[in-house]
Amino acid sequence: MGLDWCLVRCKCGHSFGHRKGSNAICTICGSSEVKKVHQFSDSRSLANAVAKANLPIELTKEMSSRLESKSAIEENRQQGPVSIRERVRRTLRSATDEQGVLRESAIRRELDGAGLDAESWESIIGGAELEGILVRCSNDSWRWV
Repeated sequence: MGLDWCLVRCKCGHSFGHRKGSNAICTICGSSEVKKVHQFSDSRSLANAVAKANLPIELTKEMSSRLESKSAIEENRQQGPVSIRERVRRTLRSATDEQGVLRESAIRRELDGAGLDAESWESIIGGAELEGILVRCSNDSWRWV
């Protein structure tokens, strides 16, 4: 199969496609002053290239970041579900400061950010103390064992 389809760009900045061997006339300004950008073997590939070439840069960046985000979510989903216990442990690790201390304010903030019930922080910390994972340092701070 030959390269029968061309992506061209007009002097006005608009990109469009045309069949090889035909006159390329801009569909926006009507000019025939165009520059061939790429050739394609099928119209579907050409249509995708035209759509991408005419997409504003801001939208391209936004779409790319959304696609990357969706890819990351899908990758996490394929790794299997994370238990609530594991989510809590990760959240508590995130709330730990550089000295290895967990403070009530950081715990509440991290639990809320993780979509966990920030009001149940006392029962979470109490459970961790009972299991011997955390030890109380003061009224509002704990250290990992």
